[in-house]
Amino acid sequence: MRSVTCSMSVSLDGYIVGPDGDFDWTAPDEEVFRFATDDTREVGVYLLVRRLYETMLYWETFDPNPPLDFSTLEWAALWKPLPKVVFSAT
Repeated sequence: MRSVTCSMSVSLDGYIVGPDGDFDWTAPDEEVFRFATDDTREVGVYLLVRRLYETMLYWETFDPNPPLDFSTLEWAALWKPLPKVVFSAT
């Protein structure tokens, strides 16, 4: 049997987005990014809400110019082929 893991970035006061509706504050440092990459190796399918999916669409067709570092390219190579299920009220 497979397990389900819920993972999300939340500020200490419980918010996911900042006052402007953006969540760029969640950008990981190298250690956290490496953890996320290693964690992604175990993923069979992503369950996403619409706005997060729209944000992550960048990785489906990104142009690695300017060149991205190896860890970013490695994560993108893991992310792109994974099936994604998107939940939306619209």
